[in-house]
Amino acid sequence: MFNINAVTRLILATSLVLGACSMPAMAAQAGQCKAFTLNFVVAPEVTPALLEMLRKESGATLVRVEKPGDIFTQEVNPNRLRVIVDKNNILVRYLCG
Repeated sequence: MFNINAVTRLILATSLVLGACSMPAMAAQAGQCKAFTLNFVVAPEVTPALLEMLRKESGATLVRVEKPGDIFTQEVNPNRLRVIVDKNNILVRYLCG
């Protein structure tokens, strides 16, 4: 006959091992931008509130809004979220870097 306590401990240990194996290999470092997806039916106008929401979702510490015709450095910064807008300040895309 099975000992209930031994079976319970075995199930718990197995759950812990399987749970640890399913965790991501490495979490993003604090302040480092990570990829994320938001879907909009209509592209929104970029406002300070939208920029803050995008910054929080990405985990980035810096946000740079890039408008057509502006000049920017081509350095890659893993802590920065780049927000690309059109001439009417409408969101075109966003990416880390």
